[in-house]
Amino acid sequence: MTIFFNVFLPVVLVAGLAALLQRLVYLDARTVARAAFYLFGPALVFDSLASSDVGAVEFGQISVVLIGVTAVMWALAEGAGRLLHLQAPTHSAFLLSILLMNAGNFGLPIVLFAFGDAGLARASLYYAISAALSNSLGVFLAARGSAPASVAARRLLKVPLLYASVLGLVLNLAHVNLPTPFLRAVHLLGQASVPTMLVALGMQLAQTFSRGLGSIRKPALAVAVAGRLIVAPALTLVAAYVLGMPGLTRQVVAVEAGMPSAVIATILAAEFDCDVDFVALTVFVTTAISLITLATLLYWFT
Repeated sequence: MTIFFNVFLPVVLVAGLAALLQRLVYLDARTVARAAFYLFGPALVFDSLASSDVGAVEFGQISVVLIGVTAVMWALAEGAGRLLHLQAPTHSAFLLSILLMNAGNFGLPIVLFAFGDAGLARASLYYAISAALSNSLGVFLAARGSAPASVAARRLLKVPLLYASVLGLVLNLAHVNLPTPFLRAVHLLGQASVPTMLVALGMQLAQTFSRGLGSIRKPALAVAVAGRLIVAPALTLVAAYVLGMPGLTRQVVAVEAGMPSAVIATILAAEFDCDVDFVALTVFVTTAISLITLATLLYWFT
């Protein structure tokens, strides 16, 4: 119960207020989300990494675990989709729901409240890598052959989180001190990231909940929820133990791996004509159930 009040309740309250405001005023959720993704998020990643104690070894371990687990989950999800006899649009939506996690506007606040600034530095790196996957692998899965590979490459090159994470890590390892006014400006922008991400999450979930959802394949939904919230963090813990990750880093990546389906999956599904209803419902259901699964995981770590 302490974990819920200290870690989850602040997140739920902020996102809930944003959802209520969205229903009453109807703000532009896309603009808020893009501000978080292109401005506040990169500033947070840069600020966290440039001043953190995350070294090159941990950077490599986090990258290997995330990419490796994603590859295994992809193979398992492909097999499950075939066994469920999903049509192409729903199959792509099924894969997006399982492979893309909400490591940013849900994961970063949870990690910050649970593990503090040290955990946030590692979660920021995880978020940067997951954002790269969302904008490359996510595009490929959503398009499923209808768009050229160059589309994914162009999207990847436009992700500022990548540049922010690389630059922040390089400056950290090289022990380079930047001018104080610049660092303070970046720090101010980074401080706006977590509340802005929570506001964007609440607004987007309000839109999802108000959608008229069509016929949903319930078995596929159940598999997607289990894969995202149970299988992914379990595989991540195994991989982290095998690589000998330090305790804090291992716990952070496991919690991030257990985050609900990413809202960006809904955006990609709509852009490439996948089963948007399936993705939207999976985002909502995984977000709700993750309050239980993540609380259990955090309780186990304490």
